[in-house]
Amino acid sequence: MRFVSWNVNGFRAVLKQGFMAWLEGTDPDVLSLQEIRADWEQVDLGVRRELEAVFDVAWCPALHKKGYAGSATLTKKELGFAHVHGLGIEEYDREGRLVISTKGDLVFAGGYFPNASAGLVRLPYKRQFAKDLAAFVTRQHTAGRKLIVTGDMNVAPEEIDLARPKDNRLNPGFTDEEREDFKLYLAAGLHDVLRERNPGVAGLYTWWTARGDAREKNVGWRIDHFLVSTALLGEVQEVRIHPEVLGSDHCPIGLELR
Repeated sequence: MRFVSWNVNGFRAVLKQGFMAWLEGTDPDVLSLQEIRADWEQVDLGVRRELEAVFDVAWCPALHKKGYAGSATLTKKELGFAHVHGLGIEEYDREGRLVISTKGDLVFAGGYFPNASAGLVRLPYKRQFAKDLAAFVTRQHTAGRKLIVTGDMNVAPEEIDLARPKDNRLNPGFTDEEREDFKLYLAAGLHDVLRERNPGVAGLYTWWTARGDAREKNVGWRIDHFLVSTALLGEVQEVRIHPEVLGSDHCPIGLELR
């Protein structure tokens, strides 16, 4: 089963950058999208029909602000996933932060995690989101379920996960608080598979600023992640970053299970 996650930085924008051809070539079984920035009805009707012919589409836009945030999960129809929009916590759900998808004892949580924002004005909000999601993960593990958590998590966990850690020490995405909160997911029984399989490997980035030819120079951050339960580790065949895929300031990441 092939899982893919991508912050597309505007779904209607990425459609103009060859998204549908990329999707056909990638052929994911489960696809998480972040920063969709559109209601489903705003997407071209032909695209909607093409997607709905293959996937069950859980489209979760921000409810309070048009063109902001939002996430979506697409699962192959034959897989029979059930979808719920959000954690049932209004302050997150109205921003379209998360889609929870379940099939048997497998739980797939994909979404657009909060950004601490300039001046760290949303850091308290982001920290509470991390605590609430970690508590959700713990409850699912207690119930005997296995989880995959993915998306743009807006945090580089370690110094190796960004090109210039010293310059970004107090910036959103690399504060001590955000990095500590990322560890809540690990303490709840999840594993950062890419880093565990590539210890000490630098240059594994998923986001680049548009300034200073950062992407061409690979001056980036690893802020998009796949986290999996201990019980799934033996099933992971591959976890990858796809920096060659353009169309957004983020690149897709992939996880393949047996």
